[in-house]
Amino acid sequence: MASQTVAIIGAGRVGSSVGYLLMRAGYRIAGVAARTEKSAREAASFIGQGEATIDAALAASGADIVFITTPDRVIREVCHRIASERAFRQGALVVHMSGAHSLGLLDAAMGAGCSRAVLHPLQSLASREQGVKTLPGSYFRVEADPGARETANAVVKALGGIELVMPKWSSDKESAALYHAGAVAVSNYFVALVHYGLKFYQELGADKQEALQAILPLIRGTLHNMETLGIPGALTGPIMRGDSETVRDHLAAMQKRSPGLIGLYKDLARQTVEVARDKGSIDEQKAAELLTLVQD
Repeated sequence: MASQTVAIIGAGRVGSSVGYLLMRAGYRIAGVAARTEKSAREAASFIGQGEATIDAALAASGADIVFITTPDRVIREVCHRIASERAFRQGALVVHMSGAHSLGLLDAAMGAGCSRAVLHPLQSLASREQGVKTLPGSYFRVEADPGARETANAVVKALGGIELVMPKWSSDKESAALYHAGAVAVSNYFVALVHYGLKFYQELGADKQEALQAILPLIRGTLHNMETLGIPGALTGPIMRGDSETVRDHLAAMQKRSPGLIGLYKDLARQTVEVARDKGSIDEQKAAELLTLVQD
């Protein structure tokens, strides 16, 4: 890979992490572009290679692989601007890493004689340092034009990633939206779910931060169970046992003390009944009884 040059357009958490990992894998980072000179210099310093600039076309010029890791809303615009300045090298691979979008954002690159790819990691990157640690071992959505698959796969391998195989994937808006909704559900909504769970302890007078510390071991234990037992194997608790009385008590307590918590509890309970069915821990009669308790 030492002969392949890479340009990073958009030098935030994702671009910086990717640049560093590819540099470490033997790619040569030629250019690093950001909105400000300060950001570009900081990213290039973190990566350890690359000419820092605020000129995206200059950074992209001549690169074999161009990553456009800007915010989603400007990927199309940035790609079009680089193409209009004829800065893409003929035959280059142009990549974006947005989970919510497909190849269409890079149509201007295809018009300029380049191939397109989407390489999206199923990972949350809170910082560039964290990205360097967590991207290796992460699964990636890999979408590429015909003829660019081999190069795209090589990049994912260099990042330490694994492709998530989705046989029913089609390169359209709906597939990208469903894929991204799944990531939002297990990451962003998980944070919201923990926030919701903390409200029960706050209702009992606990400090929010102390309550978070108290439940983190439970969360870690649950994640460990999912890793080792899978789903539905990791499911525990009253619905898994078919314990309708405990669920009824939960609802009665919420109705009396904190009725605003009931709606989401019922929604989650209905989903959990489906998991318990998959696990085979409740029969249809018990499932129907539980669903009657938590119906809208």
